[in-house]
Amino acid sequence: MIPFVGVLAQTDSEALLDDPLTHADWIKAGIVLVCTLLLAVVVSRLLRRAVSRGIGHGFAAILTSRFSGYAVFIIGLSYSLTVLGVRVGPLLGALGLGGLVLALALQGVVGNFVSSVILQTRRPYTVGDTVELDGRLGVVEDIDSRTTQIRGLDGTHIRIPNANVAGATIVNLTREPVRRSSLLVGVAYDTDLEQATEAIYTALQRVPRVMAEPEPAVNLEGFGDSSIGFNVLYWHASDVPTELATRHDLVLAIHREFAACSITIAFPQVVVWGGQQRPDRLYRGEVGEVRAPYPGLDKPEDPQERRGSQWRLPGLRRTGPAGADDG
Repeated sequence: MIPFVGVLAQTDSEALLDDPLTHADWIKAGIVLVCTLLLAVVVSRLLRRAVSRGIGHGFAAILTSRFSGYAVFIIGLSYSLTVLGVRVGPLLGALGLGGLVLALALQGVVGNFVSSVILQTRRPYTVGDTVELDGRLGVVEDIDSRTTQIRGLDGTHIRIPNANVAGATIVNLTREPVRRSSLLVGVAYDTDLEQATEAIYTALQRVPRVMAEPEPAVNLEGFGDSSIGFNVLYWHASDVPTELATRHDLVLAIHREFAACSITIAFPQVVVWGGQQRPDRLYRGEVGEVRAPYPGLDKPEDPQERRGSQWRLPGLRRTGPAGADDG
C-alpha cells in the first residue's frame, strides 16, 4: 500500500497520520460519504416539506432545507476524513480563516444574504403583496437570496437589494383585507355646513365600493384661505386598483350631490381692487410720533408727562414736562 501522507494546513502537528491506509479504510470512508449524501438529501426534503406546510412555499423553505443538508454533509465528510486519518481540526481552522477573508471581500453579497434571511424570518411581506419598498410601489413577485423583485403598477419589473429593503421603511398595503383612505373637500364660506355634511354622507352611500363597516366618517378639517375643509374618511378593499376606482366614484358622487344641493365647491379667489387711496382720511389725518406702550419694556409714565419719543435727532433738544426745557 502506498501511504497517503500530506499536509492540508500549516500547523505544528501533522494534518495526516503517518500510518498507511488500507483498502478497508477507503471502503469505510466511501460508505460513510455515500450514506451522508443520502441522509443529507432526505433531511433536506423532509425539512422543506415541513417548513412549506408551516409558513408556506418560498425562499425560507429552500434556505432551511439547504442549510440542513449542508450541515449533515459537512458532519459526514468530517467523519470520513477522520476514518482516513485526517486531523480535521487544523483543516477547519484553515477553512474558517479563508471564509472570513471571503466574507470581508463579499460584504455586499453577505449583507444581502443575511437581510434575506431576516426578511424571510420576520415575513413583513410575501409573494403577491402590494408593498412600498425603498420608495418603489409594486406587487412582490419573488424573493431570493440577494434581491426582492416587484412588478410596478406601470408594468415595470424592479429588483431591490434585500439590504436596502431591510434598512428602509416597509409599507404593506395588502396585509389586511381592508384599508382606509381620505379625501379632502372644500366648500365656500357661505355654505350650510350641516347640509354639506349630509350631502357627503349621501354621496358615500351611493358608492358601492365604499364599505359600510367600518363606517365612513366626515369631519370638518378647518378654515382654509378660500374654503372650509371637510376630511372624508372611508374604507375599501386594500388592493390599489380598488383604491383608485373607489376614489374616482366618490369624487363623482360628491360632485353630483353638491350640484343637486346647490353647494359650491370652493376654489382659490383673487380680488382685484381698482379704487383710489385716500391717505388724508386714514388715521383721521393725524401725523406725528408713534410710540405704542409695550408690556415689560416701558415703565408706567406720569400722566403729566408728555407721551412721546425718548430719543431726539441730532441738533434737537428733548422736551420734558409740558412748558419746561431740558437744562
